[in-house]
Amino acid sequence: MAVQIRELGDRRYFGDEEKKIVHDRWHADCEDCLMDDILARGAAVGFEPDDLDQAFGEGYEYCEYCFDRRDPKRP
Repeated sequence: MAVQIRELGDRRYFGDEEKKIVHDRWHADCEDCLMDDILARGAAVGFEPDDLDQAFGEGYEYCEYCFDRRDPKRP
């Protein structure tokens, strides 16, 4: 289940609820994803459990910066 968050804490994955995109904070290029902007807009969600299967199951698409297009499960 996606839950609204105000800070990322130790979450690996977080979503932009408005754009339905999931980001991987452990990926080196994730800084390009404007995490602070997503939080400031109140659009940041975390996933319970904190994994990609949960995000994809809720209709989120992978971020083109955070994930390899050929295999989105491999950052």
